[in-house]
Amino acid sequence: MGGREQQGFTLVELITVIMVLGILSIGTVRFITDSTSGLASTISRSELAGDTLFAVERISRSLRDALPNSVRVAGSCIEFVPVVAASSYRTLPVAAAASSFLAVPFDPLPVPAGLRSVVYPGASLYSMSSPGVISGPVSVSAADANNEVTVTMAAPHQFSLESPSERVFLVDAPISYCVDGGRLWRYQNYGFLPAQPVAVDLPAGRPDRALIAESVANPAPFTIAVASLTRNAVVKIEMEFVRGTDSVRIDDLVQVRNVP
Repeated sequence: MGGREQQGFTLVELITVIMVLGILSIGTVRFITDSTSGLASTISRSELAGDTLFAVERISRSLRDALPNSVRVAGSCIEFVPVVAASSYRTLPVAAAASSFLAVPFDPLPVPAGLRSVVYPGASLYSMSSPGVISGPVSVSAADANNEVTVTMAAPHQFSLESPSERVFLVDAPISYCVDGGRLWRYQNYGFLPAQPVAVDLPAGRPDRALIAESVANPAPFTIAVASLTRNAVVKIEMEFVRGTDSVRIDDLVQVRNVP
């Protein structure tokens, strides 16, 4: 019997197979690399958009409940006085200072301690004078048989003017949002100041300074159209965030809904 002829691959065939496998490997690696890079870029843009939306929405929600005529802008900062509760008053010390006045029960209840009462807020809001539009800290009694509450002020106060709608607000201390060093900060517990403070005048540490967002590109994102007889105040927020090669910009208009 003759021997069985052995068969195999030639050197050319082996080299060809190796080259084909190499080309396929390079294509596969590049595909995986591009897919991974694209996914990472998508995630980064999504995170940036989420951070932008969170920051703008947080400011917008706060401004919608701001005290009328309390919103003011200076440089990179916006400041306002938050309304906690509101009602209608029955009596009001406008002719002379007094320690208390009567009002309809506030909405919402219960009313936290340490708030201030405000009637017909205007340009003198932050001056804290008497006569003036804002009192010192107040306490609110339970409703009596006439469904009225007594608002007792820590010190006698005289309000400047009656409100056309007999409206009285209970407010907390001012709040500021500022862009400083490419970061958006929220400030609190610094009190009422006649001149609007900027970032260097505001608290420098926790908990009175809180970081809201980073990578803010435009240093002055706030403008305001003040209220008139025919419309409420409108705040425009133009905020752009940049991270690497990605950028997100949101323009928002916020109407301060409360009326004096």
